[in-house]
Amino acid sequence: MEGIIALAPFWLIYAVFAAVGYWCWQGLFFWLERDSDLRRFFHMLGAVLLFTPAPISAGSSYFAPAFLVFPFTALSSSVQDAMYSLSWFLGGLCIGLMVLALRQFIRWSANRQGKPAEE
Repeated sequence: MEGIIALAPFWLIYAVFAAVGYWCWQGLFFWLERDSDLRRFFHMLGAVLLFTPAPISAGSSYFAPAFLVFPFTALSSSVQDAMYSLSWFLGGLCIGLMVLALRQFIRWSANRQGKPAEE
């Protein structure tokens, strides 16, 4: 984790540009209904893709965006050596799916009580 703390200004710059990228990602799905579950799922996929960090090598204390770690590690060594970064993606996807399920449960319970859910 000291890799994240030592390089904090660069991570801050990345976070700003990733937020802009996420805003553009949301715009890609304008054709889906605004309250669609599929649209929420695609938004979650974009957030996981852009905001999931992974160590630059297995056991390293320096991190990089996981969508960059996997292809560059696969190209520089082998796909087998890059598989550790996919576990970071799967962890992010699990957290994203839990957040979506919790949000859906809150919307369902609010609709059941007759109150509109807050977005």
